[in-house]
Amino acid sequence: MTHNLFAPLDLSFSSSSSSSSSSVSLSLQITREPPTNISHLFFVIVGSTKTWRYRRGYIEPWWRPNITKGYVFLERPPGPDLLPWPQQSPPFSVNKESFITNKFKTQIRLFYSLQESFKKASKETRWFVIGDDDTLFFLDNLVKALDRYNHKKHYYVGMNSENVWSNAIFAFDMGYGGGGYALSYPTVVTLLSNMEECIKRYLGVYSDLLSFRCLADLGIDLTLEKGMHQNDLHGDISGLLSAHPQSPLISLHHFDVIDPIFPGMNRQQSVNHLMETAKTDQSRVLQQTICYQRGYNWSVSVSWGYSVHIYQSIYPRSHLKRPLETFRPWKDVRIPAYGFNTRRVTNDPCEMPRQFFFDSVVEDKNQSLVTTIYKMKMERRLPPCLLNGNHSSRNITQVRVIATTMHKMVEGIECCDVQNVNSTEILEVKIRDCHIDEALA
Repeated sequence: MTHNLFAPLDLSFSSSSSSSSSSVSLSLQITREPPTNISHLFFVIVGSTKTWRYRRGYIEPWWRPNITKGYVFLERPPGPDLLPWPQQSPPFSVNKESFITNKFKTQIRLFYSLQESFKKASKETRWFVIGDDDTLFFLDNLVKALDRYNHKKHYYVGMNSENVWSNAIFAFDMGYGGGGYALSYPTVVTLLSNMEECIKRYLGVYSDLLSFRCLADLGIDLTLEKGMHQNDLHGDISGLLSAHPQSPLISLHHFDVIDPIFPGMNRQQSVNHLMETAKTDQSRVLQQTICYQRGYNWSVSVSWGYSVHIYQSIYPRSHLKRPLETFRPWKDVRIPAYGFNTRRVTNDPCEMPRQFFFDSVVEDKNQSLVTTIYKMKMERRLPPCLLNGNHSSRNITQVRVIATTMHKMVEGIECCDVQNVNSTEILEVKIRDCHIDEALA
């Protein structure tokens, strides 16, 4: 089916004079192109028959059958254990044999997956989005991010690794496929036209690094999108997710090597749980909002749809925007291990927060409000903070965060107010626009 991408807009200007029956009219036709939408994206998911059985659970929560376009590319036809192929999964395609010897077949699978995708894609395709079979995409945020760029120009949009070691070994300005990266249509045309020559030049170099080097040689450099996460980390990444950069969440990766992101759930349950809030308002997911209850000397940090931290001390945003280092680096190397600042986890009750994790969401469409509820999942058993007057938050077992629906990500942050501390167990927080020159300190 063919769609018209260009909708004409006619603007007419005319002038007349009472002394003359003639009129002069000027017709101006402006061609206006519609914004990028999900139909303009084609996903290139590099998978494996060895991993698809348990990794499909990271793809199906965001894949929209009959809406999203693309394929998961396999190294061989799926066996009886993977058939019949699930309807809620992306369709699969098997990589064809290459002109390169089997010794380097794994390294260049991405290139041939991209080549096959280009042949399968419709003419309305604007972006090819590369990801792994354990990449969790947030489609609405991805579409909005790519809409900011001119798809008719050469663009290579992605993000480097959180881990300094990974960037040092590969490249600091390379897009990591696990976190996903997007190539504009002209970029793919240019890359595929030079593919075989580039592969021979960098024989044995693996997929993401190979793409980066080939694109660099063609004069196409990486454009960074902070919301794309390679997650080259180990262990508990709740500290990072609770202090996400002020940028829409676009992707998460490496679920098999990190702990489940919600306590008391397995990895698959955690992914599905996070996507519950994404169904309500993707643009707000993980966005950090900070406010204070100064009568009690509390700082409250909300990571919308994920967690709430209550500190029994007043801390400025410059402090709280640094993630707690609950995680471990990909490789044990000398400091600095990460490409961002962190805060150490201590046993000081004045420094460490009480943590509440997302439990449920209620949307009131009549009031245009959405309430997310966060509950205590595990108690750290720290003593009260005596330094600040012993206003313990230990009695709080639930936090309710109220926000308007249809949030739009704009420049700057949102603020909030602690509205209800009279309840013995429930803390209520309302997100609002920040006042002019409001200081979070």
